[in-house]
Amino acid sequence: MNQVISIMKDYQFSEYETLVYIELLKKANQTGYEVSKNSGVPRSKVYTTLNTLLKKELIISSSTDPVLYMAQPVEKLLELLKEKTEVDFNEIETSLSSVETSEETETLWRFSEYTLVTDKVQALIASCQEDLYLQIWEDDLTEELIHLLTKAEKRLEKFIVILFSNKHRYELPFDRFYKHGFEENKLEDYGSRWINLVVDSQEMVYGTLPSQEVDVIWTRNHSMVKLAKEYIIHDAYNLRMIKQLEDPAKKIFGKDLMDVRNIYKN
Repeated sequence: MNQVISIMKDYQFSEYETLVYIELLKKANQTGYEVSKNSGVPRSKVYTTLNTLLKKELIISSSTDPVLYMAQPVEKLLELLKEKTEVDFNEIETSLSSVETSEETETLWRFSEYTLVTDKVQALIASCQEDLYLQIWEDDLTEELIHLLTKAEKRLEKFIVILFSNKHRYELPFDRFYKHGFEENKLEDYGSRWINLVVDSQEMVYGTLPSQEVDVIWTRNHSMVKLAKEYIIHDAYNLRMIKQLEDPAKKIFGKDLMDVRNIYKN
């Protein structure tokens, strides 16, 4: 009962109104005195409450003396609530859609909750129209995210995904992605997995995704977006060369190509 009373308050029904309506649902043809006695609503409040419910068309009254009251069916209540909700939603949509918003382009917004990161990444991928650049670990690929990427690959000419996997599991239902292959070394460099996403060359999401603490930013800052995009493209360049020149590269850098990382010696 308390839960119903709480919900009805959200729809501008007082506790007394809800109690009276429920009482009349239980038993019709009650006088005001009987409603007060059976519902627990004080006599000093019951007639005001009954008149309010009459105006809301949720109860009806007789023309007898004394006056008797009866509740309208629950279906009537639900119909009225749905109508009010629809009217309210339409008003919100009309009012807020006309509000002119100014884009803040330079601020770096920080996310510290994993679900906020995934929600933002999914929203950006779903809405992108020009290009998409992404570095992501297998651990963070949800079914929904894979579905959105599959659709994005079909509609975008510029589409780059670089997939990292600790267990070297590189299976995706689309073709245009690069298998990284140097995950252990990357984890040594960064200390944790990360995500790097650029969409439409206008927005980016970047940061670390350790198991204990998330530290990710989202921004439209032009310089940050350009830097993140170039980092992903450069990674793709290297992976493409390694794939095409794998055998000669192994002769120079070793069978696991680890010597390619020895960049501090000429």
